[in-house]
Amino acid sequence: MLLTRDDRKISIIGGLLLLGLTLTTGIAVYNTMRQQIESVLGRGLSVALQGKALLLETQIESGLADTYALALRPFIVRSMQELNTQPNNHMALNDLKRNVDSFPQIGFTAVAVFDINGNLLSRVGDFSENKNLSLSLSKHDETTFLIWDKRFILHASTKVFDQDMHFIGTITTERALPQLTDSFTDVRSIGETAELILCSLLDKDKEQMACIISQIAGVKSKSLRRIMDGAISPKSFALEGKSGIIATKDYRDIPVIEAYSSLNSYGLGMAIKLDQDELFTPVTRELKDISIYLATLIFAEILLLNWFVRKLIESEREARSAKETAEQFSIELSRKESELRERLKEITCLYEIRRSMGLELSIDNVCQNIIKFLIPAMQHPEFASVSIELNDYPMLSSLQVTDSHCLTSQINVNGKAYGKLNVFYPVEKPFLIVEEQRLIDAVTTDLARWFERKQIDELLQLRLKEITCLYEIRRSMGMELAIEDVCQIIFKYLIPAMRYPENAIAVIELEGKHFSSDNRLQVNNLTIDTHNSDSYGIGCISVENFSVLRSSISIDDLECGHLSVIYSDEKPFLLPEEQKLVDAVASDLQSWLELRRLEQALVSVAEEQAHTLGQELHDDVGQKIAAISYQARVLEKKLAACDDQNATMLAAAIASQTQTAVAQIKQLAQGLLPFELEANGLVEVLHKLANRISSTYNISCQFVCSNDVTCANNEALNLYRIAQEAINNAIRHGKAQNITISLKSDHQKNNILFTIQDDGIGFSAADTNQQSTSGMGIKIMQYRAKQLGAKLTLQPATQGGVEVHLEMETKITKGINEES
Repeated sequence: MLLTRDDRKISIIGGLLLLGLTLTTGIAVYNTMRQQIESVLGRGLSVALQGKALLLETQIESGLADTYALALRPFIVRSMQELNTQPNNHMALNDLKRNVDSFPQIGFTAVAVFDINGNLLSRVGDFSENKNLSLSLSKHDETTFLIWDKRFILHASTKVFDQDMHFIGTITTERALPQLTDSFTDVRSIGETAELILCSLLDKDKEQMACIISQIAGVKSKSLRRIMDGAISPKSFALEGKSGIIATKDYRDIPVIEAYSSLNSYGLGMAIKLDQDELFTPVTRELKDISIYLATLIFAEILLLNWFVRKLIESEREARSAKETAEQFSIELSRKESELRERLKEITCLYEIRRSMGLELSIDNVCQNIIKFLIPAMQHPEFASVSIELNDYPMLSSLQVTDSHCLTSQINVNGKAYGKLNVFYPVEKPFLIVEEQRLIDAVTTDLARWFERKQIDELLQLRLKEITCLYEIRRSMGMELAIEDVCQIIFKYLIPAMRYPENAIAVIELEGKHFSSDNRLQVNNLTIDTHNSDSYGIGCISVENFSVLRSSISIDDLECGHLSVIYSDEKPFLLPEEQKLVDAVASDLQSWLELRRLEQALVSVAEEQAHTLGQELHDDVGQKIAAISYQARVLEKKLAACDDQNATMLAAAIASQTQTAVAQIKQLAQGLLPFELEANGLVEVLHKLANRISSTYNISCQFVCSNDVTCANNEALNLYRIAQEAINNAIRHGKAQNITISLKSDHQKNNILFTIQDDGIGFSAADTNQQSTSGMGIKIMQYRAKQLGAKLTLQPATQGGVEVHLEMETKITKGINEES
């Protein structure tokens, strides 16, 4: 009986809660849906209104444009001019009438033409007399209207001016707007109570609006007030240039949703509205059906809740009987839990040991961690002690057990016995021998694997140092110019790559010069015997208390020096590996030396070819052409004596052309053989080069020198050749018309700045990095810059084209650097 009463109480209370929750949810959903529907419909009305407003503006603009176009037609203007001067000119009147009669064919319903005094000259069609249903386009002339006469008609007038902008008359037109009419009258698709309203302000009363209202029943005209019942009408907002959506009461005092938009360019306002009753009628209709479904759902929920409550009470009885069974299982689980704790201790031990085995740790730290985590994992950790023997290095825990048993596991590294792990415990303690032996075996396996990985990691670190050393040396060699700088780079990266860099010293002996990474060692006093060298000319020689790793450097199969690394005999260096590194560095230095010699040979060959070609032009070709010129002059005189004018003119032309050729050959020879460099210096030669380029190629070439610049003959020749090559590239490839050569000396930095700028098209690949350009001329410019110890860059000029920039230390600066 009590069970039944509790069942009913729970069902009644639950049913009331479900009823309240369902009703609250339904009301909230209804309100949300109502707001969403109102918002969505408002946006729909706004979109529809914007489309109609855009169509209205487009139609009015098109109609006005057509009317204005009539006033610009030449034949209309000409006829009106003639009628103003000759009112009885029938020919002009007939021409005007014939032209006006053709206007209905292009869309006008009525057209009237008036002269300067307002007299009618010609007319076609009938003008609308329905002025009550018209809206004034206030932004335009006062005679421009939008008239409703069963359709929209645009009434417009425009003045006509002649070519001298003198007023000669007026044209008044009316044009039907069928698309606007269809759009304005189509309100049924919006709703049964939908209204589309177009309004403008009345001229007499600014508080009144003249409106044309389109309904399903038809179109009517109505005068509305801007403020009704203290509220501003949405149409008034539209006339003020605003757009939006609002819920309000219309002129019928009926709640509506109204969207309004401004046609500010014509002084019109447009609105579209729909009754709220029609808006929410579908929701109200559906709400009745939903109420029935809701009531059915609540009833079904109450029945289901009653069934669940009955089942819950029945399950309570079953739970009481199950409780007794669970207590029996609890005892068994406690025993299993104790065993699991032991296994968990072992798993935690292995996890912590493996997690703490970092390759950066030392053997001592790893063994301490093993002892730290292994002892708590034993069955009786307070009585256990651990010892680790690794590579004849013992490690013991703080507790030492006497009269004990021992669990032992062998540590094998790479298949060889490397030590062992022992766990000692008292004889009287019943340890879990089998389980704990497995744990100790797992720990020794992890320790052996860690030791193998650490050995591999150390070897990899050594190889990485060697690879990094070779990479940095090879990367830096391409940017250095002097052998001293290259040697210092080798010392910078080679010494740290050795196993004991703090005790190693590198020495380079090259063509009688000695370079050392450490001045404390007098390398010149060492006597190094190379008789025991291997097949590669490499030897490891003992000199007093030092050992030497040595590699020879050869160019063109001739030994010109060697690279040595000297270190103390007490350090166990990795001789085979480090000897390979020294050999590789020596090979890189040898390649750098060969490349430098090739660059010098290339520049020398280029200069020799230029010298030979210039000498040949000056001494051989120039002299022969000059001889031809003299012979042509002699021939000219003989032909003149024979009174043969044609032959005389031909001989004179040959003599003139050969003289011009001789002058050009001399200019080319001067460019190839700058004899004046030694006599007049670089500045004067560059002046003459600029003048010669200007006269030869008929372009602008200027030379600017802001201060006195002095340099050696070799430096002046290389700078002159770089200028020649840069100008040649600018003319031949860049199509430049303006070239500027600039030379100045920066006394603060003690260097010379040399630039050649042009306004050509630049590089075709749009890449001004000299390392990526493959032209032989640019490479020779780079080689010459290297010979000068200068930095040469190619970059885009500010005015377009290319700027060749060279920066070079003066001899004074170089001397100071060498002494330091």
